[in-house]
Amino acid sequence: MNTAAPYINTDKNVLYISSAHLVSLVPVMAAAVIYYGIRAAVLIAFCALVFALSDELCSKISGKVYARDLSSLFYGAAYALLLPPDTPLYIALTGVLFGSIAVRQLSGGRGSALFNPAAAGRFFIRLVFPGNETAFAAPGADRLAVRSLLYGPEGTVSFDLSDYSTSEILAGRFPSFIGTACVFMILAGMIYLIIKGVLKAYIPVSYIAMLSILLFVCDVYLDTSRSFIFAVTSGILFSGVYLLNDDETTRSFGPISIFQAFICASFTVLMSFKTTGIDLIVIPVLISDILTGILCYIERVIRREGEGRLHAGS
Repeated sequence: MNTAAPYINTDKNVLYISSAHLVSLVPVMAAAVIYYGIRAAVLIAFCALVFALSDELCSKISGKVYARDLSSLFYGAAYALLLPPDTPLYIALTGVLFGSIAVRQLSGGRGSALFNPAAAGRFFIRLVFPGNETAFAAPGADRLAVRSLLYGPEGTVSFDLSDYSTSEILAGRFPSFIGTACVFMILAGMIYLIIKGVLKAYIPVSYIAMLSILLFVCDVYLDTSRSFIFAVTSGILFSGVYLLNDDETTRSFGPISIFQAFICASFTVLMSFKTTGIDLIVIPVLISDILTGILCYIERVIRREGEGRLHAGS
């Protein structure tokens, strides 16, 4: 098995894999549209299509030919689901172009990105447009509103999670990013990916297990009980299912993928004491991408040296 290219020795080609990832987002996208209406649907469609067009244009300019897949649509849609629902289109466009051009294309094109393009694009607009991080809306209100797509929110929405029931929290019926709150839909997407054989079950299990252990230790040590609410409201399950285990930056199955899950979970818990919001969702993923890439490179060097000694001995 070529661990640096985990799908190479399977019967699942790039179109199958990218299609499965895109389909797995359907439950989350459906919940987003139900809660936030037309503006959510427009943001998801806009980001997915622009990401795909940008990738296609870049490939034509560079002259590179890639196998047909739907990964560009997946990254665009995943990026949109990380946005506040009242994000203007020009801000969304900035992150899409950064993820497609600066991250994906400058890393070598499709299949070669060092970072998850959706996470990187979202972190970029977090830095460039910090004021947009308050563009939240109440789920179920103003489903037909589209003004924010041009002008942004007219005001901020303040809320207290203690005002919401457990069922509302699990269903994602509280102000949040477009697609990171509905735990039921995120888990449905994860189960679909596992059934389709695209996501190895031990990867999200490793992530969730490590996260649960660390949060439990923190609760015991600090005498708190924040673990459950934190896990289901912070958006970290979205990152564990869709950002950590995409078809481009998952470089290996087996020990390296478990290491990646552990690293992401560990940094998530550590950062939770200092930050919240989108930083907590995307920064641990970006860090784990770097460390996993370094580890994969070391593994390849060791393997080549071993093969060289084997040939020299024979």
